[in-house]
Amino acid sequence: MIVLKILLWIFLGILGLIVLVCAIPADVDFSYIDGKMKYKIKLWFFDLMDSSKNGFLDKRKRKKAQKAEKKKQKKDSSEEVETFDSPDIDDLLPDISEEDAELYDFEDAANSDEATAAETVDEPVSDEPVKKKKKKKDKKKKDKKKKNVTEDEDLSDDWDDSDDDDSEEKKSLGQKLEKLGNLWLAAKNPASMIFKGFKFRNFYIDFIIANEDAYKCALSYGRYSTLIYCGLAQFSRLFTIRFKTVDIQPGFGLDKGRWDTSFNVRFRLGTAVIAAIWFVSVYLFRVLIPGKLKRRKEKRSAAVQK
Repeated sequence: MIVLKILLWIFLGILGLIVLVCAIPADVDFSYIDGKMKYKIKLWFFDLMDSSKNGFLDKRKRKKAQKAEKKKQKKDSSEEVETFDSPDIDDLLPDISEEDAELYDFEDAANSDEATAAETVDEPVSDEPVKKKKKKKDKKKKDKKKKNVTEDEDLSDDWDDSDDDDSEEKKSLGQKLEKLGNLWLAAKNPASMIFKGFKFRNFYIDFIIANEDAYKCALSYGRYSTLIYCGLAQFSRLFTIRFKTVDIQPGFGLDKGRWDTSFNVRFRLGTAVIAAIWFVSVYLFRVLIPGKLKRRKEKRSAAVQK
């Protein structure tokens, strides 16, 4: 009983940790104002990454880099190579007189003459290796002919078999498209749930589309405004967005425009877990199990007709 209680408490603790991780939100703050980009990634109250590099992961990277530099310094200090003055080879060799040198030269010449004479001696050439090579070549040719004949026979047999096409179930294009359709039906609602789980808050847009020429400025303003407003409409259908300000203005006679934007994104891991469970349950009970039952009925009906 005590062991079961301990196991139960361990299970409850693990389950509580999983629920806590799924419930903790992850926030991303992004801003691009006056040509300066800033970002911050937070997990609840903990700063993971920051544009100023003061987050937890940034500090960890710094510590790793410092440790690596210290190890390199230790290796460089320990691996100090000692250089020695190597003596000349002429000093190590013994002194030889002129008479001894002439004797050495005469002996080397005699040895070289004997070696060349031994190499030029005529040796009887045997015809056995040539015959063996010819026999091997003939055998290889025969083996190749036999292999080609057997392969042709096998291919002819394969083409003649008409029962293999009936035994192997080939999936048609219609069945593949039906499977893709079933997957889409099963994943449609869970995918929309994941997209809606990304919550954009305090969405701020302040654009000035500038050009010195008034005609070009009006054209570019019309193009950019339509693209931005249509994109935000489609974006708001997919994700949950709360706008703070959206201001797009033409800047007639200005050299530089303004492209200031900022937003905050929040997402919880629990939404992804719930969406995955939803997808698996829908796929099992609406696609997989009914498909198997349908195939069994078809097989039974075919067996009864036979």
